[in-house]
Amino acid sequence: MSKRRYVTFLMFVASALLIHSTAWTAEGVFSGDWEYVEHVAGASKPYSTFEIKLHETRDGAVTGSYCFITQNGNRIDCDADGAENIFGHVREGGQQAEVRFYSFFGAKDGVVDLVSHGDTLSWEITKKPIGDFFYGPYSVTLTRKQSDVHQGERQVVVGKAYLYPMPSATEVKTYIVKGEYVKLISISDDLRFWKISYFEKNGITIERWIDCRAINSCP
Repeated sequence: MSKRRYVTFLMFVASALLIHSTAWTAEGVFSGDWEYVEHVAGASKPYSTFEIKLHETRDGAVTGSYCFITQNGNRIDCDADGAENIFGHVREGGQQAEVRFYSFFGAKDGVVDLVSHGDTLSWEITKKPIGDFFYGPYSVTLTRKQSDVHQGERQVVVGKAYLYPMPSATEVKTYIVKGEYVKLISISDDLRFWKISYFEKNGITIERWIDCRAINSCP
């Protein structure tokens, strides 16, 4: 291998590792900004807003903070400096997490089940926080803020991108189409295929191999 090609190869590997790190440390399924907005008929402003900022680490730890504003702004359960009040861990399977939280009004030791559905997140309190005050919400579905939806992903650029069980172009029927997004995990030894994670519409995440040309990510 010539020196020039070797340097190009090293630069590509470094870029791939950066993408890998972004996708799996900063962008786990729970990472990002989530929001729920409640409107009352006839009102121009929301009655309640519930926003969560979450970070999921590579080992499955989940931390974050929330800001709950209700009663048309008369009750505000937030911290001005964004102090974290959510702490937990992803359960086996990767789509659910159990977290503990406290209210900035003083109630403590609440427990929540979080369930990821791709671009939505369900928040279900299983143990109400105790002491002082807590205003909720108890059960809501939040939506990922649009700016975070596809961060750290690659988009399919061909009509059909076949999903292979191994890093080789074997005959398969499964494919995804142009415009869909995948997360990169690792590249094959010959640099022709990427191992990717793909979130299906039924809520299941699958891992397969894809031709690097299908996502315009060849060295």
